[in-house]
Amino acid sequence: MALVEERGLRLSGTLLGPVSVAILESKEGYLVLPAGSSIPGSEALLRRIEGDRVVLAMKDETLEIPLEDPQAGGER
Repeated sequence: MALVEERGLRLSGTLLGPVSVAILESKEGYLVLPAGSSIPGSEALLRRIEGDRVVLAMKDETLEIPLEDPQAGGER
């Protein structure tokens, strides 16, 4: 999904509960979005939030973004 690469989206954390929330890091800063919401400025939908991943959907395409491993390090 080009949107993820263009905006540099990475999953920084999740909060599971009655209304699960994903914390996504982007080039513009952090986004805190509940399940079922759209990524601002796009047609991509945050379809599902799990403990270690989220699933984005746009039209007929889906993409799973895993939780970033803070121990992995590396350059962005």
